[in-house]
Amino acid sequence: MKKLDAVDFRILSLLSEDAQMAYTEVAKKSNISSGTVHMRMKKMRDMGVITGTTLNMDYARMGWKLTIFIGIYLKESASYKEVIETLKLIPEVVKIHHITGKYGVFIKVHAKDSGHFREVYQDRILTIEGIKLTESFMSLEESLNRHILFGE
Repeated sequence: MKKLDAVDFRILSLLSEDAQMAYTEVAKKSNISSGTVHMRMKKMRDMGVITGTTLNMDYARMGWKLTIFIGIYLKESASYKEVIETLKLIPEVVKIHHITGKYGVFIKVHAKDSGHFREVYQDRILTIEGIKLTESFMSLEESLNRHILFGE
């Protein structure tokens, strides 16, 4: 497997801060040619280091006022794959982690309000076969959302 070098990490750091930055600007800030940026990006996509691009959104400004984290206890540890596949079908579930510790699965959910969350939680999450019980945590504020910035 090819390895990443300092140039690759510089490109990743710049694009982590602003994914819309033009490759010519990345090149200028990295003292390399824009062709090199294109080649390095292709290499990192081919390696699976870059798996896509995303858009960060402020859900609260769009009327989705609640962010809830839910720790899920499984009836049987071996059922985590089936539970995760079913959770993926719920659009309000935006992150799913199979974890160690007291929960088997930990998820992040966005909802418009408490009534919307109740419907998602009671009618769609709690009805999933394999879930024993849950613990919910409502986010009051997100203070940090970033990627690792690799050495400068």
